[in-house]
Amino acid sequence: MTGFSAQNGTRDVGFCVLLLTLWVLAALSGHWQSPSSDLAPLYLAGHFLAEGRPELVYSAPPHLVGGTPAEWLETVAAMGQPWKDAFPYIYPPIWAKLLSYVTPHVGPFAFTRAAMVLQVSLLAGAVVLAARLARPAGVRPLIWVAVSLALIQTSVFSQTALYFNQPQITVMFLTLLAFERLQAGQDRTAGVLLGLAAAIKILPGVFVLLFFYERRWHAVAAFAATVGALVALSFLLAGPELHAEFLEAVDRVETSLPVVPSNASVQVSVLLLLHKLGVITLPITGVGAYLSPQVFPAVPVVALAARIAFLAAALMFAYRLWPLPPRTRRAYGLLALSVLIALFSPVGWLHYYTISLLLLPQLAFRASPRVAILALVVFGALTSSTLYINSVVVFGWDWTVMNITVSVVWLLVLALIWVLAGQRAPERAD
Repeated sequence: MTGFSAQNGTRDVGFCVLLLTLWVLAALSGHWQSPSSDLAPLYLAGHFLAEGRPELVYSAPPHLVGGTPAEWLETVAAMGQPWKDAFPYIYPPIWAKLLSYVTPHVGPFAFTRAAMVLQVSLLAGAVVLAARLARPAGVRPLIWVAVSLALIQTSVFSQTALYFNQPQITVMFLTLLAFERLQAGQDRTAGVLLGLAAAIKILPGVFVLLFFYERRWHAVAAFAATVGALVALSFLLAGPELHAEFLEAVDRVETSLPVVPSNASVQVSVLLLLHKLGVITLPITGVGAYLSPQVFPAVPVVALAARIAFLAAALMFAYRLWPLPPRTRRAYGLLALSVLIALFSPVGWLHYYTISLLLLPQLAFRASPRVAILALVVFGALTSSTLYINSVVVFGWDWTVMNITVSVVWLLVLALIWVLAGQRAPERAD
């Protein structure tokens, strides 16, 4: 703990634990009755397999997202309506199969509450992991924790994740833990953890690029072995039919573009901007639009352009960050890649940015205290859940403006990483 005495360091750790504990209690109190709509499909998928109704696992609304599948309504009602909405199940079959051994013994209400306790605790733990990965030299742990908790308590990204009890929180924790273990020299453990995250949601697998970038071949091998083992186990437990349905659901996600307030990807923002300028016409209603190639033929072109832009940006950052000291390079690289993944995916859901949010303070702490405070306040204001939600619901503002604003903010974050990468910062040994 460079920059202050061991006694102050011990006191800091005590205050950090206290702050994190108080935040966990406050978050649980605030979200105990939240809808948990993103957690619901995990329970229901396990329930349907336990009841011998596998054909219902991958049921979905017409646009795949946006509500409870019609085939699930009767079951949800019979359970006592534990969730206001139950979004579709778009996860590998293995998790539905494993949960099928749980759901006969645990009710939906108890499952939802237990998951909320777990995920709030993991989000608090993620604050600690982000600090270990990215806290600059001379920044007290207490300051990092206080700033991080202020951000996750107010941000639309983290609050959306908590509101819907999004499994992304668990995936994010595993991803950060993987890179914390990589930093500690535990490459094989890092690979296993990232492989597990990728087996829950496919997208975290993109972070393996950083293993290649750092030439950590043991981590790459452990990642590949973990993913391969879990895929094989999934086929063994769940069979090929469910996997065919899963791949079909993934294909529908990849070939469509939900233009909705919760999708803050560059693809959506660019199309919204062109729509506002009158260059193109989108079939947007008050709640957005769901673009498929049949509705909007340019969707495949937009998707291809986004992938090319992602690869180009990733290569540019790889070149830019390489001369930096290893720890700084990893911290900047993890933040940059997390932003790029969310920005250039066809579905850059707001909760995808939570991992970026936790790594963000490192940029502010490179500046003077006054500039850091101003930057954090401006960022916090522009991305606050209160502004994002109330601007549409209460103030009656155009949600598309807020959507474009979020994308622009994260593009500015990438620009700041680029600038700071040109300034060598001192290393801090943990």
